[in-house]
Amino acid sequence: MDHITDIDKKDYIDECKEIVRTTIALENIVLSDEYLTILTEEIMDTAISIGGDYSREVVRNIAVQYVRSDFYPRFKKAHHLD
Repeated sequence: MDHITDIDKKDYIDECKEIVRTTIALENIVLSDEYLTILTEEIMDTAISIGGDYSREVVRNIAVQYVRSDFYPRFKKAHHLD
């Protein structure tokens, strides 16, 4: 993408996954590692697209917004969970 900072996710994915895992667990949502990775990458992409980074605060805030917006039914449908 033009004009968007490209930060290699591989360097940050494990830390970001743990942030997302603990955030969604507060709502009793548990995902397999595969789907947690997909969700985390979506959140990481969102962080960069809004001009943020992969800091704990930014990733956690976006994950909280996902939870508050009731993302889980849409996520399950989009990724054929159930």
